[in-house]
Amino acid sequence: MLHGGRPISSSRVRDLLRAGHVRDAADLLGRPYALDGRVVRGDGRGRGLGIPTANLASEDQLLPARGVYAGRVLVAGGAWHTAVVNVGERPTFGGSELVVEAHLLDFVGDLYDTSVRLVFHARLRGEERFASAEALVERIRQDVLTTRELLPPPAGRGV
Repeated sequence: MLHGGRPISSSRVRDLLRAGHVRDAADLLGRPYALDGRVVRGDGRGRGLGIPTANLASEDQLLPARGVYAGRVLVAGGAWHTAVVNVGERPTFGGSELVVEAHLLDFVGDLYDTSVRLVFHARLRGEERFASAEALVERIRQDVLTTRELLPPPAGRGV
């Protein structure tokens, strides 16, 4: 089977994901790329900044390129939530460990130790180091607005 004049293959999909081209990978897969994992405790920095995140333990799964993505998260009970997702090392805070963290929009609750599915819809930007936590928070607020424009609230159980 061909797409764009080239064969569809798992290596082509992996290459697209490693480059952050999640929309192109979705075209080849016939669905958005997703990760499954358990929500684990982070250092609590997001909550302290007013932007709580669910940190996902997703061992042995291919991660898309470092950066910020618009996505959706399926939580226990089958509810989907729009999310701004970061894949990276958190360079503003001197991080060196690769993490996947999702800020679920309009969500209140505790997801620790629950399994979730994280679906990537669009790459918003690459990973950046900001001069201050305040500059990072301002940029995340812009990412939230962009995500809301790209992904209207999910209807019921749909992605």
